[in-house]
Amino acid sequence: MSETTQLRVQELAHFAQEQDFNQQYRQYFGDVWEEVGVRDISKMTIQDAEQTLKVLADSEASPQFIKSLLAQAAIDGATPQVLEYFLSSDIDSDGRTLAQELFQDGTNPLQPDTPQPPPKAQVLSLSQTEDLDWEI
Repeated sequence: MSETTQLRVQELAHFAQEQDFNQQYRQYFGDVWEEVGVRDISKMTIQDAEQTLKVLADSEASPQFIKSLLAQAAIDGATPQVLEYFLSSDIDSDGRTLAQELFQDGTNPLQPDTPQPPPKAQVLSLSQTEDLDWEI
């Protein structure tokens, strides 16, 4: 695990310790894990983590929810390898890792941060043969 990723895992663990997830949040987290098929967080695999990211993307989860879900996973015993996988992933393929987007940028890891090119503008021009009469 790289030093940067290790720091991100520690930051996630610190965030997790600060949280007081109520029963409703735990139910939302449980719904995600159930959809993925994870029964025991401590036994989660990289494939489970991949599927979790797909579920989060499909459900358009908020950055705060994603951060909280990963924090709860850390509390519940997710392995360092799985946490590293989550944090180093780039769900939206914008070149920024999930950790960078959540902890540095404060951006949504499900939406690319690079500006999308505007649609090609249509240029309207008047025909040179048109004769316009303006009346006042």
